[in-house]
This record gives sequence, C-alpha cells and structure tokens, in this order.
Amino acid sequence: MPQTALLATLRQAGLRTDSSDLYLACATHGLADLKGDSWIPRGWATPVAETTPASAQPRQSPQPPADRRAATQVRRLASSIGISMDEPSPPIGPVPAQWPQVAGQAARALNEELRAVTDRRTLQDVPVSGGFVVAETTSRKLMRFEAEGDLGVSEGAQAMLVAEGTPVDVEVVSVFGNVVTLSLPPEAKTPTKAALRCDLTWLLSSQSKRLRELVNGGPGFNAEAAAALLTTTGRATTLEDLPPEALDGLNHGQRYAVQLALTPGVTWLWGPPGTGKTTTVAALVAELCRRGLRVLLTAPTNAAIDVAIQSTLKRLPGLASGALVRLGQPSDASLIARPDGHVLIDEIAAKRGELLAKARVRQGERIRTLRDRLKPLEKRHASLTADEQAIRLKLERDLADATAMVRELDSSLHFVRRQVCREAQVVAATSHQVVLKTLKELSFDVVILDEASMTTTALALLVAGAGTGHTIVTGDFRQLPPVVIADTPDTQDWLRRSPFETAGVNHAVTRNNPPHRLAALTQQYRMRHDINHIVSEAFYPESPLLTAPHVATRPRSSKAAWARGELVLLDTSTLHARTARKQGMSSRYNLMHAQLAAGLLTDPTVKLSSLGVISPFAAQARLLESLLPEAKLEEWAASTVHRFQGSERDVIIYDTVDSGIGVRPLHRWFTDGDNGGDGARLLNVAASRARDHLLVVAALNQLHHSRTTRDAVRQFFTKMLERSHIIDWESTLHHSSVTRRVSGSVTELLAKDLIGARSVEMWLPRAPLVELPALIPSLKLIAEQDLQTEPVTIWCEPDPDGYLSPEATQAKRAGINMRPCLPILESSAVIDDVVWTSTGSLLGPDPGVVLRTPHPAFADAVRRAQRRRPGVAPGSRQLGDECGRCSRSLIRFEVGRRGLPTVGWGCLLCDSSKSRQSRDRAGGERQGSWGRR
Repeated sequence: MPQTALLATLRQAGLRTDSSDLYLACATHGLADLKGDSWIPRGWATPVAETTPASAQPRQSPQPPADRRAATQVRRLASSIGISMDEPSPPIGPVPAQWPQVAGQAARALNEELRAVTDRRTLQDVPVSGGFVVAETTSRKLMRFEAEGDLGVSEGAQAMLVAEGTPVDVEVVSVFGNVVTLSLPPEAKTPTKAALRCDLTWLLSSQSKRLRELVNGGPGFNAEAAAALLTTTGRATTLEDLPPEALDGLNHGQRYAVQLALTPGVTWLWGPPGTGKTTTVAALVAELCRRGLRVLLTAPTNAAIDVAIQSTLKRLPGLASGALVRLGQPSDASLIARPDGHVLIDEIAAKRGELLAKARVRQGERIRTLRDRLKPLEKRHASLTADEQAIRLKLERDLADATAMVRELDSSLHFVRRQVCREAQVVAATSHQVVLKTLKELSFDVVILDEASMTTTALALLVAGAGTGHTIVTGDFRQLPPVVIADTPDTQDWLRRSPFETAGVNHAVTRNNPPHRLAALTQQYRMRHDINHIVSEAFYPESPLLTAPHVATRPRSSKAAWARGELVLLDTSTLHARTARKQGMSSRYNLMHAQLAAGLLTDPTVKLSSLGVISPFAAQARLLESLLPEAKLEEWAASTVHRFQGSERDVIIYDTVDSGIGVRPLHRWFTDGDNGGDGARLLNVAASRARDHLLVVAALNQLHHSRTTRDAVRQFFTKMLERSHIIDWESTLHHSSVTRRVSGSVTELLAKDLIGARSVEMWLPRAPLVELPALIPSLKLIAEQDLQTEPVTIWCEPDPDGYLSPEATQAKRAGINMRPCLPILESSAVIDDVVWTSTGSLLGPDPGVVLRTPHPAFADAVRRAQRRRPGVAPGSRQLGDECGRCSRSLIRFEVGRRGLPTVGWGCLLCDSSKSRQSRDRAGGERQGSWGRR
C-alpha cells in the first residue's frame, strides 16, 4: 500500500501519525518493509501462477543514459573475464498435486511464527563489549564480542552493529553462550563496545516469501523432490560394491550408510551422538564427487557446516581451490585464507572477479571525491556564478555516472558469485542460504541436509527442492528439535518438527519397524562406557549404542577429586535451594546451584583441560558463565544445552536448576519424559556431550523420586543412581576457595560486608524480618552516600493485608528504600562483590542454610538476573510510590497468567483482585500499569 494511502487510512481510523512514527512502528514490530514509497507486509510475495504475463505488464520507463552507459561498460568488462550477466532461466521442475497445499501450509506456519515473534518485539538492541578481530580477509572481517543481554537470534541472521552512532550491517556467524561472532565489511571500524541491533524476523520472512513464490512451482525448483521428504515410502534397493578408498576408515554401519545414500531417492541417516556421522557424510561427499555429481551440502549452523567441510577436505583435499565452495561466514577461522586452497566464496570470487572488484573500489573512491567537491557548491547554491553552475552540473553528471557504475558493478559481482557456485562440484552453506539470491534457482544432482533434526520441515522443503530427488537427510531425532515460539497447529507441524518427525521416521523406529531407507549408526567413539550405557539404555533402546574398543584405553587429560567415576551425581534434595525467574519474568535460575558449581570449579584438585558447564535455562547459563576464569575461556565453556548441541568436552557439569521450590510447577523439560519428548531430548543432549566424566546437579526428590511414569527420563536417573558416585552438596564446599556455608551469626557477618559497601540489593520472602533493625544504621549510611541512584534497595513480601512488616516499616521510616513485591521467590543479598543466599528468609528468625560467595563477576551476573525493569512499575534502584487512598506502599505484582508472568502495580486493600486484573489486561506490561499515580 502506498505510504500516503496508509497514512490516510490510519487517520480515518482515528489514529493520527506521521511518516516517521509509521516507519518506527513497522520496523520495530516487523510489520512491513518500505519499498520505494509503498509498504509491503513482511513475508508477502506474489505466487508464480499469479504473476502478470509478460505481454500484459506495463511498459517500463526507458533507462537513464547514465544507467545505459554503465550497463554497457560493466557487461564488456565482465565478458572480458568470462562472466556472463545474462543467465538462462532454468526450467520449472515437476509439481505433484499435493504441493500447493503443502507449500501454502508451510508458508502459513512461517507467518504465524512471524506474528508471534512480532508480538514480542522484532528489533532489539543488545549491548556488546570486549570486541576483538578473530580473522580478516580482503572481503570480510570476523569480530567476537561478549553480549550483555539475551540475543535470541539465529546464526545467519542479518543485524546492525551500532558504535558511536554509526551503524554497520553485519551477519551473525555464531552464538555460543553470550559470545557472539559477527562478520563485518572489511572497511568497518573495529569497536570494543557497541550495540547489536537484531532483526528477529528476517529469516522467517525470507522463507515465507520464497514458499509463496513456489506455491505452483518455479524455475530451478523441484517440488517433487521437496515433497518426497514428507514420506518414507522408498523401497529397499540393491547396494553396489565400492572401491576400498571409498570405505577407508569406516565401520560396518558407516559403510552401509554410504552405500545406501549413493542410490537415488531419499536416504535417512540416523546418527546418535559420537557415532561418526560427520565422517560418514564426508566419505559420501567424496564418493559423489568421484562420480562427477554436483552436491549441495547444508546444515543449520555455521559450526556444523564448517565441521563437515573440514572432514570432507581431509578425505578429498583436491576439492579446495574452487571445487568446494563455502557460502557465508565461517565460524572456524582456519577456513579463512587457507594456504592449501581457498574454499570461501568471497575469496574465490574476489580472485575470479578481481578486475570488477578493483573497478568497484575505484568508483567508490570517485564517488567520495565528487561528493566532497560538491559540498561547498551546494552550500552556496543561490550565489553561484555561471562558471560555478557549469562545474556543479558536470560534477552532478559525473556523480550520476559513478553511482550507476557502482550499481552495475555490484550486480556483476553477484553474477561472479553465482558463476563460482555453478562451476563448483560441492557447494556448502547454512540451510537458510538456499532462499537467498546467490543460490536461488540453482540446481544440484544431490542434496545433503546435515543435522536436519535441528532444521524445520518448512526450510528442509526449500533445500530439498534444489535437487533432483536424490536427497540425504542426516541427524538424530532423539536430540533437540528446532525452537519455535508460536503454538499453533501449523507451526507445530511445519516448524517444530524436523523432516524426521514429519515423515514419521521416529514413530517407525519406536514401533520397531524402521523404514527401508534408514541407516542407523550404532558404534560411538565419544563417551566412556558408563556414560554411553545410561544414554543408550534411556534414549536408544531400539538401536543400542556400542562403545568403540579404543575409548576404554584413551588417556584421561582431566582430573578432579570429585570426579571419582565416569558418572557423578550431586543431589541437592536436602539443600532445598530456591528457583526464581530472571527479572521476575522469564528464564529460571537457581543461585545456590550456581554457588555449588563455584565450589566445584575452585576446588584446588581440579585440573580440567576441557570442561562444559551447561543448563537448560539461559539465565542459569549466564550465572555459570560468570564463574569461569578468564584464563580458561578457551578450554572451558558455559552455555545452554540448546547452544551446546554439537559440541563435546572431557567433563560436563549439567545443572538441572529446577528444585520444586520457588518457581512451580517443574518445567516440561522435566515432566515430558517419553522418548522423543522435550525432556528426554534435552537430557540426552546434555549427557551425551561428555567424553570422560558427567556430573549432574539435581534435586532428585523432585526430578526422579516423585515421578510415577516409567519413561526415558526416569530410566536415565534410575541408571544414574545405580552407577554413579554420589556426592553430598556440603562436601563440594570443603575445598572451595569461593563459596562457604555460613555458620554463626548471619547478621554480624552481613554487617561486616556492609562496612564501606557502595550498593546493596536484597530479596526477602515473607517472614518476620527480625534481623533487619540491627542492619538499619549500616544500610542508612550507604543510602546517604548517593541520593541520586538509590544504592540500597530491599525487596520484601508484604503481609497478607498489604502492609509492610513492622521491621520493614521501621527501615522505611529511617530512609531505606523498602519495596514490596509479590511473590518473592529469591532469598538473597548482593553487597558489592559478595552474593548471599539462604533457604529461609535471609533476615528472618530461621534463615536455614546460608551460603556466601565473594566473586565480582558472579555478583554482577546475579544483579543482572534479579534487576527489575521499570516500565509498568518502578524497578530496581528506584523509589516506590504510595497509594493515594490509603497511603500504603504500592506493591509490584509478578503474577502468572496463561503460563507467563505478568507485571502489575497496585494496592491490596484499595484494588480488589477483579479490578487489578482488569486494569492489568487494559494496561499490561506493554501498554501501561495499574495504580499509577
């Protein structure tokens, strides 16, 4: 819709806005994109069958002379180096009868997910710091940053890096924990601090648009090959014998997989953890190349595709220098400027189109020079002499010529990249690259979807359609599925399911009736015997995993006093640790579990060459990451289980977080325990990352002993109890140099920490705060040091009638910032660089178990997790307000609704529950507040 018409429609609807506000709303919430002077809704595209016939299309305006001259010159230049800018239109592939319905449903699912993402906000600015250059080429540079917030963005997403007000377009190469690697243009500055502005809808909208274009098929797209992914009807086939070099280094299962995948049709390769799936794929690619077939190799992440490339090059080094082309930005810096032959498309295209690239640089410099010369003339345009007018006119013409040349040269360089891909025997790219312009409408003899269990069915259809029907789908459907926000039938069918689930491979395996064209790998080379045993028994009963003989004799390079066996269980049932939500709203965390992890990591007997500390929840992963020493960041890593899929370490510490105390009920990750369910898949990934030792931190009274169903999760913990070395939570603190259990007077030790402190934040659940009065003088002294930022904030639960407790009222009258909140799940204090936690109310008559951890990075991470944002109600380090009717302190409510916490603000006495709820619905977290005065 034209912008003027849209503004008029909004005014008729009673909404007065201008073009700038309209742009901000559409861009922020991903509603539409501005093309020329018209707004195009995100994800819209005209299907092929609905396009206007060429004969009926309106006549185009004649090309300006500058554009014609530029096109002629660039075409002549491109032709001189063998680059054609006139590509023949590829034929439309076969379209089965069910394809229009399939494509329409998948596109609808993407649009529903797009709306769900849009509702949450599609643009977000995340501060990043600690930036440094990882690698640099003539075409791109890789920089690594530490993100100071949740990114929530996928690899391959387009983003903008804003430093000192200057935006630079970047691509997200990889995200691991809070470490993000970005690809920047070569001329971009290298800031150490910036803001990363992420568009969370870009990948969804590009896939939706492409599917709508292909509803009735399209040039270079084989809808029949795409639709073949939806079934497992392939018949058994006769396998041919292969030469010894094709099977070199493969076990029996891997050899069978290669032989099966060489036959036409869809092959399903099931590769459980550590079974050498990547080795199998590399052997397959090498043999396909020997047969002269063109291969498209895709994976959902940059890390996965880089691993596959490295393995393939080891098997067939001759593929380097043009035969194998890697699109996109690698997360593996060793692929950049390889001395044994380039594989990155930017490097190959730069050499192939060097003449065009140099011309592009010259024209860019010419444009800058012309603009510099024009600036003084434009400033005094009203007083220019006739000669100066002539000079200005010539400069403007030259600028138009140079600008047209740049457009044409950019287009020509795009054709160079496409020609490099057409001439390559193997094109390797992340899955989403197939919908972008470099690979659009290019066809391949064989398509390999690696790690397809992490790929949505909708995207897998687009990838498979680039082939002829000879498709290999690899992955493990017992590991984590794609992540989806929307919960509609279409999104569950087309986005939450991978091709394995959509085709029914998983159900066929469960029924012990595997498809004829399924190859299952069973010999694993990663986990030691006991770890493999519990993983196999719980998650792969239909296809048991066998440990390769050499694993038992593999040297151990990591040691710790608590790692007395391959399986270690740290049971926190008797600790009664509290689970809370980040900022009271979202991801779960457990401070005491993190403090125990600090005890494990600071044990002086620890000598770990390779460590992963993982958790299902992003908030807990951030806390755990803050505990890692900087000197160990290369060998030690902390992340969510989802981010860690595909990685491995000698030692894995898996923190389950949920304790059944605080946030309730248990997350579905601990209740959906059937094989193929969320809980079983997550636990499988967590456990199977370990090579030598697996330590699980869990409150077994909640996660195991209370379970009534005999599912995969129960089976795992039952086997874990049978085979593990069990350690008591208190024993982890005996040798810790960081976390200590507090004995003696809690108040006296708190008072010592308050001496000279600059900031204090406490969270106190409901209890008589009998120890608070003794701390008032110290707290008041800190509060009076800085009257601008409220250095002291104490959050406490009010009495059932809405009053502060007598002790809290006394502290408030003394000038302490006392903030009532319902409910309070934490019981903690952060005093400068020291974190305190307790199982009871920290300042109550019975604080229970009290832990103290002095650790600057951990304290900062805890503050970030607990900090309440203002918006609806005053947040952390802000004063609260009083009710205008009864003068009681207004309460911040963090109430669960429809499964999600919702923030509100009100008075228990004056605002009835019914009126509070109606005000919350009208105001809510996004639009307003209740009781604001």
